Amino acid sequence: MESTDEPLKITFQNLHQGYPTETAIRFLTARDGNISKAHNMLVDCLNWRIDNEIDKILSKPIVPTEFYRSVRDSQLIGMSGYTKDGRPVIAVGVGLSTYDKASIHYYVQSHIQINEYRDRVILPSAAKEFNRHISTCVKVLDMTGLKLSHLNQIKLYLILTT
Repeated sequence: MESTDEPLKITFQNLHQGYPTETAIRFLTARDGNISKAHNMLVDCLNWRIDNEIDKILSKPIVPTEFYRSVRDSQLIGMSGYTKDGRPVIAVGVGLSTYDKASIHYYVQSHIQINEYRDRVILPSAAKEFNRHISTCVKVLDMTGLKLSHLNQIKLYLILTT
């Protein structure tokens, strides 16, 4: 990363949150130890973050603002505690979520904001509290109330889970 330009370095700092080695290992693991492929994947990730202004997304409201609360209320997501080893547990009420208050764009933006909040606030806080590097969480999907009629939202579910 030393040989990259300044914008990539800055967004890499936001991505690794003080754990550059562990972040590099994450990308190496994702590419089965292939350094070239891991580097390309990391650079692609950083460029995507820059192109989509991910480093600013926590301060970027969902516009129009009247959608913000209805989008968040329809997602039914929240943190419910920690595992024994300190990983945050996040519950998602998939079965009772409506995802019908706005377009897919707003839900994708909200999903990215939630993930950035997890990565920049919740995970570093857990690492500090448990005195070790924590870079993953546990997501519990509550399928209570899931109906076949929800399958019309499959495109959104696919976008949010990739």
